[in-house]
Amino acid sequence: MSTPTATPPKWLVDERPDILARDERGLPRSAAQLAELVGHLPLKQIVRETTQAILLGSLNADERVASFLLDVSARYMVRGYSATEFNLRMTREDIGSYLGLTLETVSRLMSRFQREGLIAANQREVELKNAAALADIVGHW
Repeated sequence: MSTPTATPPKWLVDERPDILARDERGLPRSAAQLAELVGHLPLKQIVRETTQAILLGSLNADERVASFLLDVSARYMVRGYSATEFNLRMTREDIGSYLGLTLETVSRLMSRFQREGLIAANQREVELKNAAALADIVGHW
């Protein structure tokens, strides 16, 4: 009978490979590593959910979409990818649900940002043409 193993989330493998070191039995090398591995998951989720709650409660629709685009850009940059050209992994409907907006509002704002030269968008491919202007929309990025 084999022992079940859990696969850590990709963000943890990418950001903290050092805490995934295992001994010959496949166990974390130290209790501290195990505590850190387990402790990262809920804390990161709590921070993300708290940030999202604040975002939904304090920003208007323009600010939410601009903030979302800047956040996605920052996440790609941290992982070593382009911060100005990226693929959105979410549909506009998913983005709207995430931001507490309708699909139509997200689509309208993305089109407006494109007309104003802030972004170039083709389906899920996005290029940030003027990140500083998006940050100005958010006001406190």
